[in-house]
Amino acid sequence: MKRAKHNHHVSKLYYRPEPTSCPRCGHPLKRAYPWWRKYIVFLQGRSLVISIGYRCSNPNCLDARHRRIHTSRAAERLTVRGSSFALEVIVQIGYWRFWKHWTIAQIHHGLTAQGRLPISERQVLYLIGVFLVLHRCTYHRRLEALAGYFRRHGVFIGIDALKPEKGNTALYVARELKFGSVLHVASALMTDHTRLERHVLQPVKNRGYRVRGVVSDDEPALGIAVAHVFPGVSHQTCQLHCLRDAAQPIADADRTFKKALKQALRAPLYAVYRKLDQLASSDPCRRVLTTYADLIRSTLTEGSKPPFALGGLRVFEDLARLAASLQRSRQKGGIRSWINCWLWFKYGVRSPRAIANSGVNGTG
Repeated sequence: MKRAKHNHHVSKLYYRPEPTSCPRCGHPLKRAYPWWRKYIVFLQGRSLVISIGYRCSNPNCLDARHRRIHTSRAAERLTVRGSSFALEVIVQIGYWRFWKHWTIAQIHHGLTAQGRLPISERQVLYLIGVFLVLHRCTYHRRLEALAGYFRRHGVFIGIDALKPEKGNTALYVARELKFGSVLHVASALMTDHTRLERHVLQPVKNRGYRVRGVVSDDEPALGIAVAHVFPGVSHQTCQLHCLRDAAQPIADADRTFKKALKQALRAPLYAVYRKLDQLASSDPCRRVLTTYADLIRSTLTEGSKPPFALGGLRVFEDLARLAASLQRSRQKGGIRSWINCWLWFKYGVRSPRAIANSGVNGTG
């Protein structure tokens, strides 16, 4: 059952129009009535924001005759239309997600820690979408702010393409590599060099920036298009693509090795789980062995990120560490627990102070 929000101790914020006189006749503005009121969630908590409307005090003024209401612009900039969360909350969520690479659960915990903000994980996901819209709408302003720097120092351009499947439209993104600003985005169904020149590279050239270098994947049509549009400009193939292509045989062998490890361990692991289910819940061996079995099962789900992080080698290293830990445990042998030690039963009827003075080793 959803509980109602308590608004008894919510602070109130009043906003009045910034000009105190009528812009048409110069007479002072007088208070008319509250223009709108809304509960807004800030980083410090919820507040009731009230925007007061003011009207010209001169009855002969045209604004007064038309009943024009003057409101605060600062109040209108607190949040976006249809949202009860302030812009500072939306920006903070976007910063944590795309600059700090936090997960949705981490962002939700950071906002709700110590009962600060009333927000759910679903609302966090919705506000991430709002942040992306606001971020996209301000792209042209950021490019205008950096235009002077680009004209003085030139730009290094990175071009990458997103191709979901063969035969579908490919999305080409041209971005500036120093600040990460997107210069142009274009979609193309046919990716021959003439279309790439016209739809992808020519709009970037029309901005008038001095192009000092281009980085892209090893696409033949794109190489020809760069040579035609930017003659004499250095064109480098992306090192990550080169390493990924060079490591493809190793990645294929690692994938086969990982599959063989899984097939070899899956049946014995299930047999161990069946044996552990037969042990009593009070058996101390069950908890220890179950921990080892869970670790083995979790390490079998290791993924691969070629060319450097290979899943098969990571699984093999994890299993080697687990085997070494089991070997060390077997060499140590059984360890007596102070709970089932005979000294505990011998002195169990005595007081805790008597047990402490008797010289019993609490660690077994």
